[in-house]
Amino acid sequence: MKKRILVIILTAVLAAAAAVLGAYVGRRSDNSEENPSPEISVTPEATAEIVLNTETEKPAEEDKKIIVLDPGHGMTSDEMSDEEKANQGWTHTDKGWGEWRHWKTGSRTENCEGYGCSGRAPENGSCWYPIANGDRDGEGDINLRNVMYAKQYLEEMGYEVRLTRDNNSNPSMTKRLESCYPDGGTEPDADAFVCIHSNAGGGSGSAYIEMSGVYDQYGISESYADDGNRLGQCINSAIVKNTSLVEYSGGTIELPELILFCKSPITIAYLEIGFFDNAGDMAILDSEAEAIGRSIAEGIDAYFNG
Repeated sequence: MKKRILVIILTAVLAAAAAVLGAYVGRRSDNSEENPSPEISVTPEATAEIVLNTETEKPAEEDKKIIVLDPGHGMTSDEMSDEEKANQGWTHTDKGWGEWRHWKTGSRTENCEGYGCSGRAPENGSCWYPIANGDRDGEGDINLRNVMYAKQYLEEMGYEVRLTRDNNSNPSMTKRLESCYPDGGTEPDADAFVCIHSNAGGGSGSAYIEMSGVYDQYGISESYADDGNRLGQCINSAIVKNTSLVEYSGGTIELPELILFCKSPITIAYLEIGFFDNAGDMAILDSEAEAIGRSIAEGIDAYFNG
């Protein structure tokens, strides 16, 4: 409708201009026939072409990249009822509440339950991940704030954004990965999964967690780890460039056995943005949250379009 109105308006303007010019030509002296004015032809088709060529077409809905943003952590496990834990994808076994770290080799839906998998785990870890291992006071709110700003900027860039949580809930990692799929779908349709965290334990700055080694879930590409590392690097570089956070540990952290790495069906990056137990970093996390969110979006966009 907007295009049609513009066509009509511009056609009318050009037609009026042609009429004025014609009147002017009629008043010229007789020798005007020796140097006739060029004929002016105004057609709706030509006008429509002018209007349409000056507009920037937005990507069609089906061409949009789908980004899953995952604000890490959430409420602590001791704040959750057993019903909440079950609803958020946590499993109860004789080990207590938690989740399995891997799918069975070659699967992306069947939990390993302690065998038939890669067995990869951090030092002193195992296939079982207790829910309490993810308890972080305060970090969940920082992550969610950064993600909400990133969502805003990504949507302005034309991306579709899904969130694994938009409140203080605490889904299991396996539950969070459900956002990679359309409602009721069995094939992932998202293009990237980006985990947003903040670090702790002594240090300062921002880094991404580097992937390496064998990942054996079904459906991932041969470049799964390389693609994830490049996405993480793009995002972290934008954060360091655009905010007051420095690069931590050369920009990378080695922890390749994370559950999300071992279970994600699509390209994944995992960021540790600042140290929330460092007063200087925390001041930046508070005062530059929007810049951090914008940098996350710009890093994602650089990965796809850089």
